[in-house]
Amino acid sequence: MSADLKVFIDLLKQDLQTLSQLEDVLQQERDSLEQSDIETLQRIIEYKLPLLQQIESHARTRTQWVSQTGLPIDRFLSLLKEKAPPVMKLYRQCESSLANIHKLNEVNGRIIARSQQRTTKMMQIIRGQSQQMQLYGKNGAEKSVGEGQAIAQA
Repeated sequence: MSADLKVFIDLLKQDLQTLSQLEDVLQQERDSLEQSDIETLQRIIEYKLPLLQQIESHARTRTQWVSQTGLPIDRFLSLLKEKAPPVMKLYRQCESSLANIHKLNEVNGRIIARSQQRTTKMMQIIRGQSQQMQLYGKNGAEKSVGEGQAIAQA
């Protein structure tokens, strides 16, 4: 194994460690979101930012390293698979971890969106704004239920 490939391997190993930490942080974030624990959420965000910056920095370094080989990425990956299966395994573990992080982040995003919707509805109730259901009238235009719609016509 060349010394150059060792740099790539070290970056992958560091990324696996950082990605694992980020997965844990995202799970903690989910728990805090579900419990509406704002103080813990703020601490989590402060901890999460450096992890994201580190992952981004390593991604740039890996991209630069691969570009210095002069090989297209798909050729480089096929060579890894062929000549260095353990390195390819590390790479696949990083990909898998990133996919899991993406899923966790989407779940957290949906929790935040639901929370925002609930808050908006509560604020409308507090302000006395009615949330009437919208239906389509005979002309195809939306009308609020109870907005002067005749029950019968003479």
